[in-house]
Amino acid sequence: MKTVLCAIDYSKNAIPTLKFGYALGRKLGLKLVVLHVFDINIGLVTPMSMTFAKLQKKAFEDELQKLSDFCKTHLGVLPKKGQLSVVVRENAIFEEELIDAIHSFDARLLIMGMKGKSALKDAIMGSSTKSMITKSTCPLIAVPPILDNFEVNSISYATDFEESDIHALDWVTTTLAKPLKAKINVVHIVTDEGNDARDQMEWFKEMLQQKVDYRKIKFHFIKNDNVFKGLRNYLKKSKNHLLVMLERGHRGFLEVFTDIDKVKRMSSKGDIPLLSINKKRI
Repeated sequence: MKTVLCAIDYSKNAIPTLKFGYALGRKLGLKLVVLHVFDINIGLVTPMSMTFAKLQKKAFEDELQKLSDFCKTHLGVLPKKGQLSVVVRENAIFEEELIDAIHSFDARLLIMGMKGKSALKDAIMGSSTKSMITKSTCPLIAVPPILDNFEVNSISYATDFEESDIHALDWVTTTLAKPLKAKINVVHIVTDEGNDARDQMEWFKEMLQQKVDYRKIKFHFIKNDNVFKGLRNYLKKSKNHLLVMLERGHRGFLEVFTDIDKVKRMSSKGDIPLLSINKKRI
């Protein structure tokens, strides 16, 4: 069974991530696997000793109970075999364990938070999330630390009119928009409006319509001297629940995501979840 994999710590900033993952998984009919990766810090005890084995067993039991309690507290349900399950893994290298979990649970989506439980954790989580944008073998949704609406009824996709955008939009439509009955707003920010940009838009529309059969797609052509400001202004005026950007390697989502404080101001209410799709994996 395909799953939504949600990686969390136990901070208050992880609560919106957990709630968003649970709501999205239920809407999509996918099982939610909540994952917590921890590191056993036992000093001089060797991995081959009985003491290590006992400490490791106890650590797994404690972390599993803690994760179950966290889900019960914030979702109001206990983990079970059907819709929701919890998994704890031990690894000092967070990204390594996440990549393995994506394959183990056949994850269709990876959901992570933008913030950790402290200034130090913020740096670690921010670094881990940005790292997973390029390393993840499935699309990644980064959830802001403040989020009140867990519905996804309107999706914005920022396009550069590349052919890879068409493949990404096909995935977004099939995986998210159709099951959620959500609208898709395809947005292009142009810094120098001219006939070439307009022609590109018409070409892109035609190619997309050949590939994607969905009536709830609208196109927005926005003139602004600054691409980021143009996108931010559009999001302030519109009611969108998810921003989708293609990670193109040399530019795109990662470039914007690097300045996390600016990304947080893109939505009219402060924050919206951000979905990254890696160009190399579509």
